[in-house]
Amino acid sequence: MTVANVLTVLRGALLVPTVLAVLDRHWGMALAVFVAALVTDVLDGWVARKRHQVTIVGQLLDPVVDKVFYLGLFSALTAVGRLTVPSLVAFSIPQLGLGVGTLLLWRRRREFAAEWPGKAASVLTALAAGLLLLTPYGIWAFWGAVGAQFIAGGYYLVRRATPPTRGEAPPRTRPTPR
Repeated sequence: MTVANVLTVLRGALLVPTVLAVLDRHWGMALAVFVAALVTDVLDGWVARKRHQVTIVGQLLDPVVDKVFYLGLFSALTAVGRLTVPSLVAFSIPQLGLGVGTLLLWRRRREFAAEWPGKAASVLTALAAGLLLLTPYGIWAFWGAVGAQFIAGGYYLVRRATPPTRGEAPPRTRPTPR
């Protein structure tokens, strides 16, 4: 278990207090815990790269925790009326597709590092979540994030479904130094 993976697990654990704060409509507390989760998300990637702790487990765990975290948070926001059920379903569709794609790549032991469309969608999703915790009028950012998630999903589908060109080996994750 690397430091980066511990930070990812911590982010997953922060989902419970975030959801409870949302359900109790303690918006300030929910926002504070959400920001702490965002900090762990940034730190885990930074630590993994700086300390050469990029692992297959970490590459699988990080996006899974992200998807579970946002699905849980947006489900709580739906329960308190800040989002509608159809909007939650619209967000869930690309999340499930990206999650299945990540698992398939993991089974093939291929690298699945985030690329710019996924990073942009993640930033928009974080912005939407933060704004929805601050105000019900953050819905415009939410729909921007949903659109970005669909675009990122399409990008990854095309990019990963295309076989490597002749002479080009599929990317592999470097082993973690012991």
